[in-house]
Amino acid sequence: MKGFCEMKILVISDLHYAHRVFRGFDEGRAWYWLMKIVDYHRPNILLSCGDWGNAVSREEFYELLRKCVVLTIYGNHENMDVLSSLYNVKSSTHLPVLMEDGEVYEINGLRISGINGIVAPRGGVKRGVPRKKPEEYLEVARKLKGKIDVLLIHETPYLPRIHEKQVESVGAKTALEAVKIVKPKIVFNGHVHWSPYSIYRLPYHTLYVRIDSSQQHRTYALFYPDIGKIEVWTNLEKHEENMV
Repeated sequence: MKGFCEMKILVISDLHYAHRVFRGFDEGRAWYWLMKIVDYHRPNILLSCGDWGNAVSREEFYELLRKCVVLTIYGNHENMDVLSSLYNVKSSTHLPVLMEDGEVYEINGLRISGINGIVAPRGGVKRGVPRKKPEEYLEVARKLKGKIDVLLIHETPYLPRIHEKQVESVGAKTALEAVKIVKPKIVFNGHVHWSPYSIYRLPYHTLYVRIDSSQQHRTYALFYPDIGKIEVWTNLEKHEENMV
């Protein structure tokens, strides 16, 4: 992945910003925490795998958008009215914050895309957030086959080797099949909260990175595409780094 202009990309998932205490963790502090790590690392771009939480407001989000470009998919815990109304202020084009399914976003030569939401056998909408039938999910993947460097998904692929608690669900199997179809250089994911993060090299050379940025684990990734390096951090402390 040589040849890109120098960029620093911050990747989060499952911020879960909400005005409540959940399992002993104050989710109302999530936005303050996010702004702190953005100010510390000063990324050019922030990518999110969804689940911003229902307390996200336009006013707070525009504070973030004045600091960096933001691209996100939605998960299953969102304020869709807010997410769908936001536009970047630091991009040179009219760029919505919420990514469209299967749209390829090219930034300094880096090709990024995502598949929104989670999988439900019958699809539909729950708590105002759309869900995809398995075939709808895979249809997006087929459009992206061989076209991108970075894939964002919320649904967690079925990888029992690294996710010991994982159930072989329709959603997990569909997400894994989607990654196999697309074969990006790297796939970022969230959704589950079993541990702060997981990193795994898939048989077809895609690097899988799952992160939990909730107040329980406060973990995120930094991606340097010019040198192909991924770092995983928790609360301003680096855990490990890998090459894409």
